[in-house]
Amino acid sequence: MKILMLAPLHEEDFQKIEKAFPNDTLTYSTSEDVTQEMIDWCDIIVGNPNGHIDLNRPHIQALLLQSAGSEVFIKPGRLAPQIKLANASGTYGKAIAEHIIGMILLLNKNLKQYTLQMQEHLWNRLSTGKEIYHSTVVIVGLGDIGYELAKRLKAFDCHIIGVKRRSCDLPPHIDEIYTTEHLDEVLPKADYVILALPQTKETIHLFDQKRLMLMKKDAVLINVGRGSAIVSEDLKTVLKKGHLHGVGLDVFEEEPLSQQDELWDFDNVIITPHVSGGYAWRSARHYFTDLVIRNIHHLNQNEPLENEVDFQTGYRKVIDYK
Repeated sequence: MKILMLAPLHEEDFQKIEKAFPNDTLTYSTSEDVTQEMIDWCDIIVGNPNGHIDLNRPHIQALLLQSAGSEVFIKPGRLAPQIKLANASGTYGKAIAEHIIGMILLLNKNLKQYTLQMQEHLWNRLSTGKEIYHSTVVIVGLGDIGYELAKRLKAFDCHIIGVKRRSCDLPPHIDEIYTTEHLDEVLPKADYVILALPQTKETIHLFDQKRLMLMKKDAVLINVGRGSAIVSEDLKTVLKKGHLHGVGLDVFEEEPLSQQDELWDFDNVIITPHVSGGYAWRSARHYFTDLVIRNIHHLNQNEPLENEVDFQTGYRKVIDYK
């Protein structure tokens, strides 16, 4: 088996994969430097090749993405029919859940303002703020990220409402669960709304002005899924009306966010440059490395892959809440 590694793992992770498959050949590159010759050599690709690469090749057996999103790769003709596609769901939940909680605390406890005051050596106490304790949190998108967040927010005694595409039995740590059709009913209940959605035709611009205004005036909105879930201009309009206590954004419809964008100038907006997940975090590297090893074993034994993607929906076929 010839395996092309494009994911930005550390040397120790590559060595672990090599040790698991001593009779196979591993070659390393980056998504930016990969060539068509490398693609035409390999049987398995680990990572996300750039768009200029032709993946419609009859010899490729599997593409194991380093991303949870797969929208680029499920487009008709992008992959040859025999290629099995698996995403990296499960990899980023722990790191992104911490990032979300960090954003909430920054907004709740005025830490952004206090940091700015430090630069001016100001001792100025602010009397406003919010608590997470006993809050109602609506998590829109109950995949790995949403579920890992729910587990952690239970330590704050939160009431957790999950919103997902399809109905399912109530997972652990979730108090209520609804399908997306009931989103407008649950938004007015929320002290915090967390968006952890993939990009699909159903999720693009899901949060327009009307839906944002359904949220409580002092609610907090956090988006760590896809920037396309929010109509950016509508969000600015809502903020200018004084609606929402605060907003935390790690993703944007166009990245990088323009330096001239008004979102930079709102005191109650926290912006991070799409860094909540990724392989800077040990939890992500270790999970993804083990997932790759398991999936190559599955492939060798003609078994279904973990996180195998449904080409019709763009979602993984099976979600296992643990």
